[in-house]
Amino acid sequence: MSARPLLQLYTTLLQFEELHLRHDRTRSTSKTVTVDRQALINLLMDHSRLVDALRKTGRVDIADGD
Repeated sequence: MSARPLLQLYTTLLQFEELHLRHDRTRSTSKTVTVDRQALINLLMDHSRLVDALRKTGRVDIADGD
């Protein structure tokens, strides 16, 4: 019997790799990047779930931002 995953991700490995490739093709002076909408949504949902899981364990410190 396999252990239950700690966190199930929405972002597929292909989406993740494509986002990295898109970032790599972007100039360092660019202020915006055009990415696949669903990949961005999935990445944001994954981040939210990760932060929630870390908060529950007391192992996260998030800056409020500027």
